Amino acid sequence: MADEAITEEASSSPDLLMELLSSEELTLDTVDLRPSTFTTSDIRNVLLPLMTNLSIRVLYLPMDRIDLVCAKTITMMTMKNVGPPFEELHLSNLPSEEHTDSEPTSRKIASMIISSLKQNKHIKKLHITPQAVLHQSIPSSIASILYDNTVLTSLNLRGCGISHAGATKISCALASNASITVLDLSNNPIGNAGICSVGLALELNSTIQKLKLSGTNISQGGEAMVEALALNKSLEVLDMSRNSLDDVVVTKLARSLKLNTSLRQLSLRSNSFSTIGALCLSLALYDPKNLQTVLDCNHTIQFLDIDSNQLSSECIMHTNKPLRWNALSGTENETIRKKVSAFLLESESNYLSFRDYFEGTTTVQHLLPNMLGSIPVRGSMNENSTVMYYLVKNLAVHSITATSRPDALSVAKKSSSDSMFSTDDKCNECAKDDNTCAVPEFVNVNNN
Repeated sequence: MADEAITEEASSSPDLLMELLSSEELTLDTVDLRPSTFTTSDIRNVLLPLMTNLSIRVLYLPMDRIDLVCAKTITMMTMKNVGPPFEELHLSNLPSEEHTDSEPTSRKIASMIISSLKQNKHIKKLHITPQAVLHQSIPSSIASILYDNTVLTSLNLRGCGISHAGATKISCALASNASITVLDLSNNPIGNAGICSVGLALELNSTIQKLKLSGTNISQGGEAMVEALALNKSLEVLDMSRNSLDDVVVTKLARSLKLNTSLRQLSLRSNSFSTIGALCLSLALYDPKNLQTVLDCNHTIQFLDIDSNQLSSECIMHTNKPLRWNALSGTENETIRKKVSAFLLESESNYLSFRDYFEGTTTVQHLLPNMLGSIPVRGSMNENSTVMYYLVKNLAVHSITATSRPDALSVAKKSSSDSMFSTDDKCNECAKDDNTCAVPEFVNVNNN
């Protein structure tokens, strides 16, 4: 606790901070030079002992008080990897468009420090503090490092006034970048033109896992993101809240969700869609029209936020109902089992149509093609056939039989006598009964 108190006091005292940086007894994790008590001269003096301190991981720099001498010291640490191995760099008070004529030196300094990250081997997170409108040269500098840097994993540009032009420059670099996993562009006036560039980059990028686009003035341009979701295989979290996405965009988004197998969290809070869009999202998660539509649904999304739209509470609850199957299941295999089981138990007609669907099927090899038609199958035919065979068998024989309805029970008994559901069969993967069979985990058949 004493060390924490000293560290907190040092954050507002240049002399004490320099003493701590030179000390061999105390170690600092974070150096924050943003307080107004730090003048340009103080920052220059602090940077000297900072170069020899190897414990610092996080550095906060106020760019409006960084002169050329400070900039050269900082770039020596970042470009030549001299001094502490920073993991996070936070830059605040960068030059803006409002001072284009009066701050040519500050723009040069900012570009110098950002560009020095091209060869950096330590910094993983770059965070630029929100401000009105960044000067147009800053997004260009950020884009330049994304082409070469292979260490940076998180880029936070939230609320920096980046326009569609700046977003386009950054997106072009992201298309070939292979290290960024987290990108925050929230609260920037990117607009439809800028989001189209982001969507194109997402189609080509295979590393971004978390993308925040909240409050970026997106409306019809959101269709570019919809198309990207159908192709992208890495994105797990997408925030498109506080925009103007209508029913047309959300309906197309729902179609893409059926093709996406990576997305886990999706926020569409505070947009402009109605019950029509919400219904399409619900059907993307569970469509009980027939067995094929159930299998074609999205089985991976675990969190979906559609609050603060033109929706009733009943509509939101209806959409959340199938979402629980995705969220509460341990595996995708378990999710599919629950949905198919629910489909069969909804009515006897579903079960009868289920049996008719496979009428005449006598071998496991015929089972999968009859069910999937021309849909591409991931993995070997034998593995998928085995999994589907035992999925169907367990649901048909055991799930339906578990109900006390005489009509369902009679149907289940009849199906158990068919060769396709013979209870004498053993799994190809092990010698156990199929009740406890350790079959391979079911793979979503909608994607390669």
